[in-house]
Amino acid sequence: MTTEQLVETNVNLSDYYSPHAGQRPIHQSVSQNKWLEMARRFGKSRSAFGEFLKAYQDAMVLPVDNSMVPPFHAWIAVPSFPQSNQVWNELMSLIPPAFIYRTNQDDRTIYLRGSQVRPWGLLEVKSCHNPEALQTAGLDFLWVTESQDIANKAFEKLLPTLRSPGRMSRAVFEGIPSLYSDHWFRRGCAAASGGRENHAYFHATVYDNPTLSPEDVAEVEGDKDLLPIRVWERMYLANFNEDAGYFNNVSRCIAGDLLPEALPGAEYVGGLDLGRKVDASVLTVMDARERRVVFHHRWDDSENWVLQRDSIVRIANEWGLSRVMVDATGMGGDMFMSEMLEAGVPAEPFIFTQASRESILQDLSVAMERESIRFPQIDALLRELRAFQVRKLPSGRPKAEAPPGEHDDEVFALALALNCCAPAPTTDTGMRSRRMGGRYAPTQNEANNNQIPSGAQKSAQRYARERILDKIRDRQDQLQLL
Repeated sequence: MTTEQLVETNVNLSDYYSPHAGQRPIHQSVSQNKWLEMARRFGKSRSAFGEFLKAYQDAMVLPVDNSMVPPFHAWIAVPSFPQSNQVWNELMSLIPPAFIYRTNQDDRTIYLRGSQVRPWGLLEVKSCHNPEALQTAGLDFLWVTESQDIANKAFEKLLPTLRSPGRMSRAVFEGIPSLYSDHWFRRGCAAASGGRENHAYFHATVYDNPTLSPEDVAEVEGDKDLLPIRVWERMYLANFNEDAGYFNNVSRCIAGDLLPEALPGAEYVGGLDLGRKVDASVLTVMDARERRVVFHHRWDDSENWVLQRDSIVRIANEWGLSRVMVDATGMGGDMFMSEMLEAGVPAEPFIFTQASRESILQDLSVAMERESIRFPQIDALLRELRAFQVRKLPSGRPKAEAPPGEHDDEVFALALALNCCAPAPTTDTGMRSRRMGGRYAPTQNEANNNQIPSGAQKSAQRYARERILDKIRDRQDQLQLL
């Protein structure tokens, strides 16, 4: 250790971070684990930065054994590397130069100057997009930012880093409320607010930040015109609500069970979201007239395409699918479509563009808002629906998407299947009669004895032709109501 590597332990931290009135209770707490469920623009990340400065300065006077490498170790965990830019830029701007020995921007690491009892330190920004890449390490300080967007699997890797003997094991978990109750951040906040020992919980709205100017407040208020109120309240009031994501009424759309086999006389359609690399493939089958999910199958990403194709063909035949809407976007889409068509699957390609993506998600959102769709308790589906959220892009335009670390295959398989269903009945009886009157469904006895009444086939053909026009009319109705 050389003299130039030693830190000045008497650095005045207030020169680099001065908490406002709403942040002070956080720093006054002596709990090792602090849970900050707070609104955007309150200053929760800056609070976590202040906690890091204090932890580092405290560590410099606490001796450690020579076997402790690095002598001081801290992580800042972010959902993905693109989201680390802001954290990194703030670190470079705010951290005391006296603390820094060397930086590596490519790896997002900072080598810290040490003291006589702790010769050096290491601060790393770690991405949680791939939980398996989070190698177990002992940490003196862990800062998890945007916690609501970090998957449970990643947290399972992060938690053991705070269990190493000899380390300070301090942690700050900060973010806006998660979108489902079994998310690790929601459970941790609930435990801390319930009095768990050595854990402290803090909640704040955007209005608890006294440094916001009237113009800042007006900008926040203006976002009510862009976002659903439940989303706005989650972002700026830090309200936990499982329906605060993009899709509303998830719980109220749960009904019935999956069917063991097809029922005679029903028309079934499917939506197929093909896995890409680490994603699963999902096939959702719906009753076209009742608009409810009756069958669901998920293939892990490890299962090869040949086996998936054979399973899809078998399922299509067993359920007598009249239509299968397939995500044919990207490389391989045409090949998959050709193979399924050759195998007799009535596959129809769906190409995702910005416009088509927004349209199909909006259709699903409207159906759930009006409760004109039903699905059983499928855990993977419910999780993805509740996790889907609205993110405000730098351009100011809102975008609906799955958070980093989560998947969207269940959501899009359901949306594709819904796209093949008959329009939802309306409150206008004349319109309902016009839309649904041409369809004939054989009775159970007729189907068992292969006795299809005269004209039924013609009615079915007419219904198929009219379905395209019906979907156009239905879309126009939805747009008018919106």
